[in-house]
Amino acid sequence: MKCLNVLLPLSVLLIAALACNLPWEPTPETPPVVTEEITETVPVTEEPPTEESPTEEPATVEPPYTCAPDMLPATALTVEFCYPATLATGYTQSLIPENPPTLDSAPWEFNPDTIEIILTGYPVDNRYHEPQVLIYPVDDYIALGPNILTTVTELQALLAAQPPNPDFIPFLPVYNAAQMMQAKVSYIDFRSGSGVRFITQYSQAAAPITNDSAIYSFMGLTDDGQYFISATFPVTHPLFYADVLTEPPEGWMTFAENFETYLNNMESDLAMQPLDSFTPNLLPLDEMMSSFLVPLDAIP
Repeated sequence: MKCLNVLLPLSVLLIAALACNLPWEPTPETPPVVTEEITETVPVTEEPPTEESPTEEPATVEPPYTCAPDMLPATALTVEFCYPATLATGYTQSLIPENPPTLDSAPWEFNPDTIEIILTGYPVDNRYHEPQVLIYPVDDYIALGPNILTTVTELQALLAAQPPNPDFIPFLPVYNAAQMMQAKVSYIDFRSGSGVRFITQYSQAAAPITNDSAIYSFMGLTDDGQYFISATFPVTHPLFYADVLTEPPEGWMTFAENFETYLNNMESDLAMQPLDSFTPNLLPLDEMMSSFLVPLDAIP
């Protein structure tokens, strides 16, 4: 009985040991590993657009002004221009000092500081005029004589309207005479402004247009309104009388009675004449006036 009691526990142990090595014991299934694919949406940070520095345009450098053929470059004080080599051997330049008015001064007896340019070797002589260009500071001239403002304002209006046949063209300096006619009127721009060219003659009486008195005239203003340009160049033409002493065929009395008709006919006849029918040819004078550049500090 004691033996049975001993064997029983041993049997139990043996069975348990054998049970651990049974070939048919099921292998526990390992649960599948589920891999979760996490797609993380990472916000794309857009880099702010690079602010490109604005491309600086290269400064526009104006090419140097080129004079027309047969024209020579020149400078008077700080004023630039070209003059016709065929009409002048050179030029003189000067600054005429201010001549203020007195209580009894006439309008033609005063002037501000004025730039004067005179062509030398010019081919035509004139009883009253030199081949010259005068440049006046507008404000200074008006300060000396308030009536000058009227002339400047009238020229501004004329240049704005550009009528083909004006009855009168504002003129400086003031003359102690009347403007007889306005022939071959043409509006011309220059490098720093604009002006009007015309053929005229000043006289104190009903006198014919003559080769010793007629002039090519140019009156202009700079775009900034600071300077007034006045040019006079003697001219001759086959339609003009020889001089102021030549009496008209019909006599002075009859000529004077028909003077207005004479001037109207002269303007009409000259309108049909080519520029090179004048002496000198008007074209080089036009080219000279169109070449003027008057800086702001031309007269300090």
